[in-house]
Amino acid sequence: MNMKYKFLKYSLFSSLLFLVSCETTQLEITSDPNFLNPSQADADLFLNAIQVNFAYLVQSFANDGAELTRIDYMNGRNYQNAYAPGEFFGRWQNAYQGIMEDIRLMNILAQEGEQYNHIAMGQVLQSYVLTTLVDFFGDVPYSEALLGAENTNPKIDSGADVYAAALQLLDDAIANFNRGSGANPQNDFFYDGDYDNWIKAANTLKMKIYMTTRLVDGSALGNFNSIVASGNYIDEVSEDFQFRWGTNEVQPDTRHPWYASSYTSTGGGRYTSNWLMNTMLNSAGGKDPRMAYYFYRQVSATPGFGAPADEETLECGLQNPPTHYTGHVFCGVTDGYWGRDHGNDNGIPPDGFLRTLNGVYPAGGRFDDGSFEGTVNGEGNGGNGVTPIMLAAWVDFMIAETHLLNSDMAATKSSLEAGMTKSFNKTAGFVTDDNEPSTSAVENHRNAILMSFDNASSDQDRWNVVFEQYWIALYGNGIDAYNAYRRTGYPTTLQPNIEPNPGGFVRSMPYPTNFVEFNSNAEQKPNVGVKVFWDNNPDSPAFPAAN
Repeated sequence: MNMKYKFLKYSLFSSLLFLVSCETTQLEITSDPNFLNPSQADADLFLNAIQVNFAYLVQSFANDGAELTRIDYMNGRNYQNAYAPGEFFGRWQNAYQGIMEDIRLMNILAQEGEQYNHIAMGQVLQSYVLTTLVDFFGDVPYSEALLGAENTNPKIDSGADVYAAALQLLDDAIANFNRGSGANPQNDFFYDGDYDNWIKAANTLKMKIYMTTRLVDGSALGNFNSIVASGNYIDEVSEDFQFRWGTNEVQPDTRHPWYASSYTSTGGGRYTSNWLMNTMLNSAGGKDPRMAYYFYRQVSATPGFGAPADEETLECGLQNPPTHYTGHVFCGVTDGYWGRDHGNDNGIPPDGFLRTLNGVYPAGGRFDDGSFEGTVNGEGNGGNGVTPIMLAAWVDFMIAETHLLNSDMAATKSSLEAGMTKSFNKTAGFVTDDNEPSTSAVENHRNAILMSFDNASSDQDRWNVVFEQYWIALYGNGIDAYNAYRRTGYPTTLQPNIEPNPGGFVRSMPYPTNFVEFNSNAEQKPNVGVKVFWDNNPDSPAFPAAN
């Protein structure tokens, strides 16, 4: 990204502050000075707001998906109570009153100016928003959701119907990208005006839809493979679909949200996942070279795990693992990787300058060069990280799943190797440091993982090898992990909740409190065991196995 584009982007972040909507309690846009309308704006201003709001929305859902699948740390011993209905209304509002309403208004202007690339970009982003809402909540409003004062109680559409609408939006987007445009967007924060890559992204999101729905749609895998055969999808790191954050700290804060909460004057505000760090540190290939990019260690050893136990900073370092943790990492990881176990809801000790921080990828933090220093705001890449939406590496793991289903282990291994290679290349592009892992170290690690796949004694072990590597590559966005875990149940090697009886796994989230209270057509779900339409696996707690 050139400096001129960076400056423009940061300036636009500032200008977009007035686009953030004030909180209301209905899916309704009324006359409000904080909202743009077609008489006050042009298509570019709407599109700028849409892109930024989309990035925040994706990152928030990405965090929840990662927490549930142990890619990130989840605070909550009871799955039913881990995610409260009240915490979702901001996202719900952003999705409906922010992104999708802005897209509706933008399209009025864009149609008049034959700005079909504006429309197409909005269609791709709206499609992703819709599928994500379904993935997390199940049935949601769509057909009546944007009628404003005409209908303040929109009906809830089936998840299958919303998915079908999302798929149609992607087809329409591809058609619009191919039409030519009267005027192109002034700012494209994803592909900088490369519409061939936008078409590849649209096709790849169609692949995601087909993979996600394969349990309930007999034609899904065939449709998926047709796009693979076309070659017109994201298959190179240079084509990755992602949003890049800035480095500005205030008015507004344009930094990656993980960076903003990890690199502060009081130390780290987030915990990393013990399961992920232990898996990467102690894999069949030894220490994963990506660890230096994913995590920054502020200390060289963890209390009770290489350093003297310290009840004040890491209480569990003096405790024995619970009996159901046999064979799993508990409390701490060696070599200074200081995180938390899945479900740990203990209070916060004075460990802000001790715990492991998010690194240079994807948070734009600090590369772990082994200096082991307490780290504050401004260090590393200053928050200039990314929120990944769909990466070439992830596509290879989706393709690997199709081969596993066909018991084609040679093809699975080839896709596994391709996905790992692209994931290594992705992270290596975020920093230039003399301490970066050597090419031979990366190759040796990859070859050892491939050998562990060859030597696996069962199909389950082979699925686990593939899906552990998929999880590692997904670091930064857990939405696809959450979907894949409910779809397949793999990997079965995940660390269990620290609570022996946490209740059934979260198969979908509760509806936002305000939505249920103010929409006469809405009713809260009885529990988090309610499954989304594409999930026909056994009920929890029987499934997934690593509950």
